[in-house]
Amino acid sequence: MKVTRKVQFKTNEICVGDQITVRLSGFGKFTVTAQRVTDKGILFLFDEVIAQHPMNETNTNEGGFDTSDMCRWLRETVLPAFPEKLRTRIREITLPTYGEIFGHDDFYENFEPDNDEQFELMKRRGNRVCDFEDDWCWWWLRNATKRSVSSASFALVSHYGNTNYGNASYSDGVRPEFWLVK
Repeated sequence: MKVTRKVQFKTNEICVGDQITVRLSGFGKFTVTAQRVTDKGILFLFDEVIAQHPMNETNTNEGGFDTSDMCRWLRETVLPAFPEKLRTRIREITLPTYGEIFGHDDFYENFEPDNDEQFELMKRRGNRVCDFEDDWCWWWLRNATKRSVSSASFALVSHYGNTNYGNASYSDGVRPEFWLVK
């Protein structure tokens, strides 16, 4: 009989698919999964949405993610909520890109480009579906739409795990990713 068994154990060797638990002060306790492992570190993605927040307070995507209210909120509010022993090893906290979640399919042409390969675990739609407060929800990606599509939108993952985009001033789900230095 072939079985898959999840067990907890201590290790210094993290692999794609390994999970750890992170308690964010003021947000709650969450599971994060290793999506990419390199010589420089481990890229973890939260398994669920941690909060709902607009990408920008005004309905614009000017300047993209790097100048967004969301980017500042992640650095100034979410990062300090990590336990200190983890926070001191975090190189970057951000949102995933379209490429990391969906690859570069036909719908990708609507967004500002990224050079990211799709996470192996995101090839399964069920891994793209998220809850917030026990209800399915939409969640943000880092890519702004191209001006020819909309000057007010960013990429989203729908509550069914499909791709879409939405107005920057809407409060949608936040499912951060972070690089943990080895």
